[in-house]
Amino acid sequence: MIKQAFIFLALILLPSVVSAQEKEDVSKMFRDVVTVEVERAKYAPAIPPPPKEEVKGKKGKKHHEVPVEEPAADTLGPTMPAPSSELTKRAQSWYTQKAVKYTKANGANSGKNVTCNVTFPFKQKMLNPENAVDGKITMDVLIEAKEGKYRYTIKNIRHIASKPDMSGGDVYAKVPEAGSMSITDLTWKHIRSEAFADAKVVIDDIKAKMTNEVQNDKDEW
Repeated sequence: MIKQAFIFLALILLPSVVSAQEKEDVSKMFRDVVTVEVERAKYAPAIPPPPKEEVKGKKGKKHHEVPVEEPAADTLGPTMPAPSSELTKRAQSWYTQKAVKYTKANGANSGKNVTCNVTFPFKQKMLNPENAVDGKITMDVLIEAKEGKYRYTIKNIRHIASKPDMSGGDVYAKVPEAGSMSITDLTWKHIRSEAFADAKVVIDDIKAKMTNEVQNDKDEW
């Protein structure tokens, strides 16, 4: 009976334990929320005309008349929070636009979120480097859109060497995946520094793209 009670309790607590383990570690990512305003005239919905009223004239006939009303004073500012659809459109445009320093792949657009993988080439800037760690820096990028704001997240930043068993792995780790005997502390420091600089390049590109309206080259009709 006691054994069954322990099993039942374990089944209840297991989902919460798994959920806690799967929770993202925000200290191992770049994340920020950015507000965006757009020109009101371009994105504000059109104001419908006032409804017509039916009234009876002196001879009992019905006439359609439009009530004359004084236009309400425009107290709204020239800008408004950007629609989420517009921000998603800009995020998708960032993904499809070719970058100079890195490549993007495995893009997905859910209608509110845009995700992809980013890869930077990594090559040591020195002659006769101490460790053979040339290869690439990879990271996952997520852009989430809501009305008036978007959130970018850059996570899973990893170093992958071209030479087998020389990868540093997670750049937030104190000890590289290949071990401190294969990758010295100084080399690991250089790898991590360049990886973080690469992430900053992606952030700057995202912010620049999310600020500007997407130019449509197609002939819409």
